[in-house]
Amino acid sequence: MTDEERELIHDLLKQLRVAERWAEQDSPPVEPGSSLATDNARTDPHQISHAVIYSIGVAVDHLHSMRMALTGTGDGKIGLHTYAPFTLTRGALENASAAIWMLAPGNRQERIRRRLWYELASIKQAESLIKEAHRPDGGTIQRRRDRVFGLADATGIDRARLKGKPFYEDYLTEAGQVTELVDGETNLVYIMWKMCSAVAHGDSWMLPFFDLEMVGSHEPGVGTYRVTAPTELLHSGVRAAILLVDRAQHLLAQRGTAHL
Repeated sequence: MTDEERELIHDLLKQLRVAERWAEQDSPPVEPGSSLATDNARTDPHQISHAVIYSIGVAVDHLHSMRMALTGTGDGKIGLHTYAPFTLTRGALENASAAIWMLAPGNRQERIRRRLWYELASIKQAESLIKEAHRPDGGTIQRRRDRVFGLADATGIDRARLKGKPFYEDYLTEAGQVTELVDGETNLVYIMWKMCSAVAHGDSWMLPFFDLEMVGSHEPGVGTYRVTAPTELLHSGVRAAILLVDRAQHLLAQRGTAHL
């Protein structure tokens, strides 16, 4: 570990302290008369605030887990796993982005549409799991789906606009735009998430981005390498995830406050 890498890891520890505070604090209340209170009433029992609070909580838990992992195995020691921190960063990025995606639109009907679309995607995943497990659902899946469509009908949302499912790219692109983490036409949040996902999946195309040190050669063209995490890249990803969580919480508080 170089002095620069050590400094970056110490800064990560410092930055991630906020996750400890977030993990202990209560979610802001949804005040009667607020924009979010009306959103909740029109999406009940799939209230927007409930989904957002859950997504933020998942993101915070991933960041808190990373802070604990960085402390190493002994007192006064720090360490950085090679691959796992990118999986944790990915989880934080996509969940914080989903929260922003649901809260960001200024148009109420669009916020409601996104929440219902998000719920239908969850129902599809549950249905898929039940089928894979060869378990009967007793009509539960269809009742849940009908309830969501009923909410859409009551709000005047065309069911055709709930077809398919939202993708992580939708969440991350929106979050990058809201937080201004863009460089020209490049959405840095989405790019970072793709790289973290590649590491989580064990995709070999990401290896050149890691620090590689050749320690031996077996035969021509085949060597043994020591692989360590690209600390600067991870540092950037974690800072982005922290910013997204902060913005999601800000939007939640803003939408949940009754403005006179």
